[in-house]
Amino acid sequence: MDLVYYFLVIFRIKFLTVSNRYILPLVCVLFVISNSYSQETPDWNRDISCIIHSHCGSCHNDNGVAPFSLIDYDDVFNRRFLVMDNILSGEMPPWPAKFPERAFIGDHSLSDEEIKILEDWIVAGAPESLHGFDSPGEPVFENTEQYPDADLVIELPEYKVPPLSDNDLYKCFVFPVDMPQDVFVKAIEVIPGNPRAVHHVLLYHDTSNIPNQLDAADPEIGYTCFGGIGSNNAQLIGGWAPGGNPQVFPENMGIRIPAKTNLVVQVHYPEYAVGEVDQTHINLELTTEDQREIFVLPVLNHFTAMVNGPLVIPANELKEFFQLWTVPFAKLTLIGIAPHAHLICTEMEAWAEKPNGERIDLVHTPKWDFDWQKFYGYKRPIILEGGMQVYGRAVYDNTVNNHHNPNNPPSLITLGEDTDEEMMLFFLTITAYQSGDENLVFDSSSHFDHYDDCGGLLSNTTELVESNGIVLFPNPADDYILIESSDRIDRVIVYDASGRKLKDERGEVIKRLDVNNLEPGVFAIQLFYGGKSTVKLQSIN
Repeated sequence: MDLVYYFLVIFRIKFLTVSNRYILPLVCVLFVISNSYSQETPDWNRDISCIIHSHCGSCHNDNGVAPFSLIDYDDVFNRRFLVMDNILSGEMPPWPAKFPERAFIGDHSLSDEEIKILEDWIVAGAPESLHGFDSPGEPVFENTEQYPDADLVIELPEYKVPPLSDNDLYKCFVFPVDMPQDVFVKAIEVIPGNPRAVHHVLLYHDTSNIPNQLDAADPEIGYTCFGGIGSNNAQLIGGWAPGGNPQVFPENMGIRIPAKTNLVVQVHYPEYAVGEVDQTHINLELTTEDQREIFVLPVLNHFTAMVNGPLVIPANELKEFFQLWTVPFAKLTLIGIAPHAHLICTEMEAWAEKPNGERIDLVHTPKWDFDWQKFYGYKRPIILEGGMQVYGRAVYDNTVNNHHNPNNPPSLITLGEDTDEEMMLFFLTITAYQSGDENLVFDSSSHFDHYDDCGGLLSNTTELVESNGIVLFPNPADDYILIESSDRIDRVIVYDASGRKLKDERGEVIKRLDVNNLEPGVFAIQLFYGGKSTVKLQSIN
């Protein structure tokens, strides 16, 4: 990270407002001071505990779904090299989507600054206390409900996970509903009854009788299912994975549930949950008021969208498949995406292309992992113009090099819902476009909320820089800076450390500033509004 940015972090300079003539002296002074600054050695009490508790603790605690705890100093010290190896490989924290970076709500992946601090700590011998900070104590992770008085509570039966013939168990539970009228789901909150037993939960509705038939045919509680719920009529509503928060749909938007349908809950019980007892429940916030209807649709699928299908992967081969869907004439507003595949898939990505060839990245999971499938909600919606083409791509490794391969030796893999078969789906959460959707902001945070204030070396690197009601994010930025303001920003000037003007953009309302052509560093951003101006410091990677 740039030294000037470190300087700002350590001294907690969140914003600076100066007149235009002070920009050059300000930036120059900061650069001179930063040359003499050297980063202190991190320690557990001041720097590391907050990072670990924030990004790892919700799963790695005594009652969590992870196989071991990372709560106290000894826990982490004894596994410090394992922790660092998994962090550097991108395996942990489990946030498979690496692009678009920081575009998704709830992204709990580590920033480059956090990874660097963890590396420096381990290289220094992982000290517990160097700077006089008290022990942070052990956080308590509880299933605190945000919607305890929900409009509809789906209470699953008490279930003891039996000995498993396969590595994992997928269990479906059916709940017929008969309401006076259609309703809209505004929020979904999944409360695992036993966090050590529940890996993830999916909620569907299905108007057919197929789930009931499958349930009746299975002598056990519920019925065994994998991939989907066994019905092509199923409509995905939402779900939960470890570390996840309630899914709250944007204002005036919701998923319609028909008055008469079946709600079907699929629970994934992992191998190490054998013998555990679980009784999960789901809280649904509903409304009968008319909403902008949201649809969760697999428009990129292994039936109608395949470009080079069918989805067949011979033994000892690595194959790449593509999908294509053309957006209808009307505009659509994309608010989320969820890729889905099985065990031998190793990479998934989706993107859209405008008629002029401009590419819009939607999601990319360079290391696909069946165990960590997520619903990705965008912080800002993506507008899909009529005629745009949406592509899906997936790579499948059916060789001995893929340690997830269910067959040894490898054998032919074909399309299907069973564990030894494959799928290729991208569920797009969309709604019909309305004027102004491109200006919507669902989440303005630039980083995952920390467990506590992380007041050490990390300090405020993840806080938004704001003053005069103006917010710039993300900070640091990569390709663009987004501008939030209650005032109309009509001009933006970017200066480098020497005071040289690099950009001077004018417009009726400026909400986005492209910076992908700027070299990494710290810049002064002057913003003009209502005859006034303010200056902010912005780091660019």
